[in-house]
Amino acid sequence: MFIGTGWDIHKHSNSKPLTLGGVAFDEDGFEAHSDGDILLHALIDAILGATSNKDIGHYFPSNEKTPLNIASTEMLKSILEEINFSIFKINNIDMTIISQKINISSKSEVIEENISKLLSFDKNRINLKGKSVDKLGIIGNNEASAAFVSISLTDA
Repeated sequence: MFIGTGWDIHKHSNSKPLTLGGVAFDEDGFEAHSDGDILLHALIDAILGATSNKDIGHYFPSNEKTPLNIASTEMLKSILEEINFSIFKINNIDMTIISQKINISSKSEVIEENISKLLSFDKNRINLKGKSVDKLGIIGNNEASAAFVSISLTDA
């Protein structure tokens, strides 16, 4: 069994729409070189950690080598091919969005469904939850939001 964890945090910005789990919402998104999808960035890092393949910054540095505003869904697809992810089987995925600003409850089902499609994996083994921080720190002050993801894999 292989276990990986990933996390990401981005500052809120009104320059891009909110994208979480590859799904765009009609809300303010994040300041980032890519589309700023904190959930997919954390998922990518969890996958890379579980498979002992460095981190997202190794494959997609925040500079001119990575296309500006690249979709995180494209980053995920590229990573899955690069590391030959088909030799692994996913057991489960647990994800948490930490935000004072974003209410995840109305978005969780569509996000879980999209991640299920992106990974060709049973959505009943994907869990997404939201947490606030009781107005503490940069997340509590609505300056940023974060995501944490854990993934469990076995050999296929």
